[in-house]
Amino acid sequence: MIDHGIVIEKAIWKIAEDYDIDVEVVENAITFSEEPLDLDTLVTEGIFCFRGPNDTVKYDNASICLSNKILSNIGVAKFLISMMCERIRQWDHEDINVLLSLLKKVIAIMELNPDEYPGLQACSINPAELPSEKIPEDIDDSYYVWAMDKKGMCLVGIDANRLMHIDDIRKNITAKC
Repeated sequence: MIDHGIVIEKAIWKIAEDYDIDVEVVENAITFSEEPLDLDTLVTEGIFCFRGPNDTVKYDNASICLSNKILSNIGVAKFLISMMCERIRQWDHEDINVLLSLLKKVIAIMELNPDEYPGLQACSINPAELPSEKIPEDIDDSYYVWAMDKKGMCLVGIDANRLMHIDDIRKNITAKC
């Protein structure tokens, strides 16, 4: 017999840990969602997720399924995406890895709600206007440099999913000439 309370608690904690959010914030997102959630029903519907060699694994698997169902609720998604997008806008330019991590977290929630969130513009973030140190003018468009931190590490690539130092970008540009 599956204990719904354990699955729900583990799912809430998983979201909090994965998205670096206080548990209370996750609980509030669920409680005050525009689209009410019946967590007990969601656990019951996901009973197939309750698999594994022992109870620990079974509850972990069930909480993964439930956390995805929670994040795919449009009300919860709006609440959490809004908070994550504000973190992106407030990024301090110190470490590009922080910005990349925030972008991945927002995109992960958006991917669970593709009809509502076709892209970052949905949270008023234009990818071409990510917070950044000033990109040097000698960098051409061939690297899609989206943002740069204070140490010269850049978020690059057509999907803004790779990191490269500004000096390495310059070397590659020079090598092309």
